Amino acid sequence: MKKRFDIFWFGKNGPNWIDAVGTLQTAKEQIEKLPQNDSGSYAVVDHRTGNRLFVRREASGQGS
Repeated sequence: MKKRFDIFWFGKNGPNWIDAVGTLQTAKEQIEKLPQNDSGSYAVVDHRTGNRLFVRREASGQGS
């Protein structure tokens, strides 16, 4: 089965491909598990529709 959604991280040097997943829900869950980074944001691209979802994660407090 072809994976419909690609996850990218956008940093100082442009987009970096992270993973391909089958559902938007899985993409959101995967992003929650990825390291937080103040210098960029994540995007999910749907190959079927061409839609893009951009996610900027807020860094959590120090110590955790």
